[in-house]
Amino acid sequence: NKLATILDDALEEYNIEHANKMSLVFFTDAIKHTTRMSRILRQPRGNAMLVGVGGSGKQSTTRMAAHLAKMECLSIEINRGYGVKEFREDFKTFMIRTGVEGLDTVFLFTDAQIVVETMLEDINNVLNSGEIPNLFPQDEAGKSCGDMIPVCDALGIPASRDNCFATFVKRVWDKLHIVLGMSPVGDSLRIRCRNFPALINCCTIDWYMGWPESALIAVAERFLAGLVLPEDREEIRPALVTLCGSVHVSIDEAGERFFAEQRRKTYTTPKSYLDLINLYTSMLAGLQGAVDKKADEMEIGVIKLNETNAIVDSLQAELEKLKPVLAVKGAETEALLKQVAIDQAEADVVKEKVSAEEAEVKEQADEVLAIQQDAQKDLDVAMPALNAAVKALDSLSASLRVRLSKLDRLYSLLVSLVDDDEMAQARA
Repeated sequence: NKLATILDDALEEYNIEHANKMSLVFFTDAIKHTTRMSRILRQPRGNAMLVGVGGSGKQSTTRMAAHLAKMECLSIEINRGYGVKEFREDFKTFMIRTGVEGLDTVFLFTDAQIVVETMLEDINNVLNSGEIPNLFPQDEAGKSCGDMIPVCDALGIPASRDNCFATFVKRVWDKLHIVLGMSPVGDSLRIRCRNFPALINCCTIDWYMGWPESALIAVAERFLAGLVLPEDREEIRPALVTLCGSVHVSIDEAGERFFAEQRRKTYTTPKSYLDLINLYTSMLAGLQGAVDKKADEMEIGVIKLNETNAIVDSLQAELEKLKPVLAVKGAETEALLKQVAIDQAEADVVKEKVSAEEAEVKEQADEVLAIQQDAQKDLDVAMPALNAAVKALDSLSASLRVRLSKLDRLYSLLVSLVDDDEMAQARA
C-alpha cells in the first residue's frame, strides 16, 4: 500500500508536468512491472524488451519508470513517408543527447512503429556496440568529436579523435536505454529474435501476462468510482465492479475453449477491458441523460398544465361574472334581430315597387329609342336637300345676294306696314 501511494503521487506529478496525461491503477502486477522497469533503467546499458499483447500497459509503465528515474522518455512519430532515413536522423538526435550532453534517455520503440526491418538492424547494432556503422557523415562525426573534447578533458582522457569518438560511443551505450515493446501474437517476434539476437542477449525480458481478476476489480473500482448512481441504488456499485471482472475473465475462458475446439486463437487484452468499462459508462451516461431529459420535459409539462388550469379557473370566474351581461346582450340581440326582420320585410316591398317602376322606365326608354330612330330616318332624308340648298346659296353671285337682301328688307317693311294697318283697323 505504501508503494502504491508513492506511485500515485509520482503519477500526479507526471500528469502535472506532461500534456499527455495517464490514468493508471497500481495493482500488484502493475507495481511489479514498474519497479522492475525502474531497476533496469537505473543500470548502465539497461535495456529491456517488454513482451505482451497490445494494451497491457507496456508503454505506461515505461513512462512511469522513466519519470521516477528522472529521465526523458522519447519516441519516434510515424507519419506518411517515414522511413529509414528519418529514423536515423531521429537516432542521431538521441545519440548526441546521450553521448555529447550526457543525459540519460529512454528510447521507447514498439513493434507498431517498425516500418522496415532495417530499423531493428540499427537497434541491434546499438545494443551490441553502442553505434550504428556509418551513421554520421565525415563532417558531422568531426563536429561530434569536437564537442566531446571538453568531456574527455573532464574525464582525464587524452582528447584525440579516436578517444573522443570512443568516449562518445561508450556514453551512448551506457546512457541510451532502449525499451522495446513487442507483441507475442504471430511469428513476427520469433523471427525477429532469431534475426537480431541482441534483442534477447542485450535486453532484460519482462513478460506482461493477462491481468488477474483482482487487478480487473481494482481497475473497475477506480473507473467506476465517479459513476453517478441514485442514492437508493448505491449498493449496486460493488456488484457492478465484480461483474466487470467476471465478464472479462469469462471471455478469456471462452477464448481458451474456442482455441481447444477450433484451434483459432483469440486475444482479449486489458485495452478491451478498459473499452468495456468506458462503453458501459458512456452508454449509462447517455441513457441517464435521456431519462433526465424526459423528466425535465415531464416537469415542464406539469408546470404548464398547472398554469393552464389556473388560467381556465380565472376565465371560468370571469365567465360567471359576465353571465348577467350576456343575458342582457342576448335580449338586445333578439330585439335587434326582430327589428332587422321587420326592416327586411319593408325593404322587400320597396324592392318590388322599384322592380315595377324599372319595367315602366324600360318601356318608356324603348319608346324614346323608337322615336329617336324615326327622327333620325327623317333627318337622313332631309339632309341631302339641306346640303343642296346650302350649296346653291353658296353659288349665287354677289349682286344677286345684294338684291335678295334688299328684297328681304322690303319684305320686312311691307310686313310691318300691314301689321300697322291691321292694328289701326282694330282700334277703329
